[in-house]
Amino acid sequence: MVSKGCIVVTKYLLFVFNLIFFFLGGLMLGFGLWILLDENSFMTVLKTVSIPVNLWSYVLSGLGTFTMMMGFLGCLGALKEVRCMLGFYFAFLVFLLASQVTIGVLIVTQRKVLTKELESRVRKVIEKYNDTDSSSKNLEHSWDFVQYTLACCGWNSSQEWFKNKHLQLSTKNHTFPCSCSLALKGNFTGFSNRPHGFCSVSTDSHPLNGEVTGCKAQIYNWLVKNLFSIVAICIGISLIEVLGMVFAMYLFRNFDRDYNKLIRYH
Repeated sequence: MVSKGCIVVTKYLLFVFNLIFFFLGGLMLGFGLWILLDENSFMTVLKTVSIPVNLWSYVLSGLGTFTMMMGFLGCLGALKEVRCMLGFYFAFLVFLLASQVTIGVLIVTQRKVLTKELESRVRKVIEKYNDTDSSSKNLEHSWDFVQYTLACCGWNSSQEWFKNKHLQLSTKNHTFPCSCSLALKGNFTGFSNRPHGFCSVSTDSHPLNGEVTGCKAQIYNWLVKNLFSIVAICIGISLIEVLGMVFAMYLFRNFDRDYNKLIRYH
């Protein structure tokens, strides 16, 4: 016989647990909508550092909505003892955990294929990069953000930018992508710190011909440096999901099989 006190403690633990996630989801949703709608201040600032603002706002809004939905199901299912809601909550957590495990396995087993695919896509972005073309603006700004943040240029080397069609047709002296400016500062001075578009300098040799670190090496170094934190976060999220599943299943099995609770509590 299961102790009633144990059920009550588990019930309110699950309620508080999901209430926190509900409010966190609300914050993410609100923040995402703020980025998307507040064009007079916040978006203007973000655009100056070349972050694809609209993309991030959609991601935050989507994650916030999903987190709020999960929190709602968990809170109401636990507090009102609604077994069907706990069942949906459990199913969502199983789906999330299975998706994370699948993605992790694919990354480990298919890393060479994924690396080649990423390299191919990056090279296409570099070759077709044009700051006046808005059709691939988000991809270009995302790559600008990588180059500017990691102080790198190109995938394997900066000379890959010589394949860019716009750069080849440029009549300006030594045109180069502005997002490479931090990586190129070791050899040249006077660069603009604009994080996107093309810049130019008047120097004896082209700045892209110097020994500049490619972004492939920088990304690898960043992953190695932050590997422990990434793994710890993934394990922490998985443990939280498993704990939520255990609580939900425990309550599901011990609550009464009464499907009219929502009507009674209305």
